Amino acid sequence: MADAVKIKLAEPKDASKVLSFLRQAATESDAVTIPHLERVTVKEEQENLQVINDSDDCVILLAILGEQIIGIVTVMRLAEKPEMGELGVIVAQKYWRQGIGQLLVDEAQYWYSNYSSLSGLVLDVFEDNLPAINLYRKMNFVVQKHVQIAGRPALLMTYYSK
Repeated sequence: MADAVKIKLAEPKDASKVLSFLRQAATESDAVTIPHLERVTVKEEQENLQVINDSDDCVILLAILGEQIIGIVTVMRLAEKPEMGELGVIVAQKYWRQGIGQLLVDEAQYWYSNYSSLSGLVLDVFEDNLPAINLYRKMNFVVQKHVQIAGRPALLMTYYSK
């Protein structure tokens, strides 16, 4: 499966498809927590994607199968800790446990190591999301501490390669 998937940089022209994908993914998993997603317009998303692409330490990559987005990975510089980038991964439910998440994390780690000036990556993952936790551990993320997100137990994990 992962062999047929192409990874591409999200561009402003992808805004409508990105929003559709994110909105669908939010119905498939309670781990998708994007504030105000339902109110974001295509024009706003086009502008967001352009701003992200103009930044040195942020990236959005799409996993594409045919013409369809089946996964997305983001790295966003943290405002409160600008040397760190927050990793976010979403895979369409139909493609869970088929290597797409690993492909996306691997691409994000490659981008981080070769193109960003970030000192590390950080992510939050709900403690009941064992497949994701196992993937992140496999990809050399380390648990830093237990946290609460919207009242749910979660792990704060980090990755450093520099």
